[in-house]
Amino acid sequence: MKDHEKVLDICRRIERVLQRDWGGSGHGLREKLTSTQYVVPADLDKRIRYLHGLQKKATGNQHFKLKSSEDFLAKGEQVIKELALARNTAKRRLLPWLRELALKHRVIVGTAVVALFAALALLFFLVQPEPAPLPVAAPRPVPKPAPKPVPRPKPAPAPATAASAPAPAAVASAPAPAAPASAAVLEPAPGPAGVKVHIETPTEVVVTVKRAEVVQGASGRDEIAVIVDVQNMGYPSLKRITFDAWLYDTRGSQPQPVILASGADATPWHAFLRLAITRGQSAEVRLNHSASSPWSSDQAIALVNSGRYQIRLKAVSLIDDSNRPLGK
Repeated sequence: MKDHEKVLDICRRIERVLQRDWGGSGHGLREKLTSTQYVVPADLDKRIRYLHGLQKKATGNQHFKLKSSEDFLAKGEQVIKELALARNTAKRRLLPWLRELALKHRVIVGTAVVALFAALALLFFLVQPEPAPLPVAAPRPVPKPAPKPVPRPKPAPAPATAASAPAPAAVASAPAPAAPASAAVLEPAPGPAGVKVHIETPTEVVVTVKRAEVVQGASGRDEIAVIVDVQNMGYPSLKRITFDAWLYDTRGSQPQPVILASGADATPWHAFLRLAITRGQSAEVRLNHSASSPWSSDQAIALVNSGRYQIRLKAVSLIDDSNRPLGK
């Protein structure tokens, strides 16, 4: 039996135990685990979610390899055994129990609900107060018009003198020139339309995107993963690449920035090669980012899951196997 078949077999057996003994339902291991009628112990829950991550990687991948097949089978059998024993002392979840109780006694529950609504409607009609009479406004007295004043004759204008001549108007001072507005920081434009991941590197390095997806990390949370193929075309050795990163929302007519490399909480991406590659060599690597950065937020995960996004990466630092910068 190949490694991917061993992973799928263990996961299917765990699904049967969750459905038979724990009341789990749904499609797949994850849905059955989250819908159980009894509380699965935290340690078992964490190990089953880890196995679910391996199941996703092994599905459809005939070249999937385990570090140790014997160790995996032993740990899988241990999970199945502990899962069967833990059912005897597990506490029942309140919401599934109430749902099962309501379905079992649905006739009684339905009759009680109808009777309750009827009692509330009857009480509303019996206790409804009579409407208060509308207040009648008293008529306002009409004021009498005031008598018109008698116009007085205007006095003759006095002759103008030099002292009484109007002073010349002061020359208006010229307005001070407005201070120039501070120049705004210009972010680079998105990559070509229709491209999910756009990467810019020096000509000495060729980076080819193999796939970008949302996967379940070792901590059990979803995270964004970008797998690339790095080919060293001109450097004696290459060990690490650091990228500035942008995320755009392409659901509208124009891409809208969601994460900017110039933001206060900006986080760079890294390509860490296990072994430095020399000129002419290539290696497959997964780009990494901080688990506490905006790239791990629910907004970024939901956007990448929707498929209407673009990730733009620009190489800003290259390091060789002696931790010396390249390209300067």
